[in-house]
Amino acid sequence: MIYSLYQIDLPEHPEAVVFVNGFLARDRAGFFWMWKNLLWIKNATIQAHGCVQVKAGICAPNEVIMVSYWRSELDLKQFFRGEAHRQMMQFVMKNPRSLCLYNETYHPLHSGKYSHEPQGMAMLYASLAG
Repeated sequence: MIYSLYQIDLPEHPEAVVFVNGFLARDRAGFFWMWKNLLWIKNATIQAHGCVQVKAGICAPNEVIMVSYWRSELDLKQFFRGEAHRQMMQFVMKNPRSLCLYNETYHPLHSGKYSHEPQGMAMLYASLAG
């Protein structure tokens, strides 16, 4: 099988960030809220200014992880201040024991490897494909 494999030569100080966030349902209310709202959360995130791509994965029946790629940390911070994020957090504020939420932000140090079409960080820096 032949396929194209390439890397992206990132700028010395890339502005882009990768945001990893996870949802772990701790009770029945959290479980149903999570599965009812996941598609909406993914769509609201991808529609946010500066978000280029969102990937979601199921870790377990009660746990989901999302990875989003942002043009800059400022764009991600603006999303946190927006209405969609406020709506996402309403359930957590009313039901603090129902969901375990976690998130991490990463600044890329170097590119990954890609085949066929750009995904993730390659979508932000496709013009730098080497």
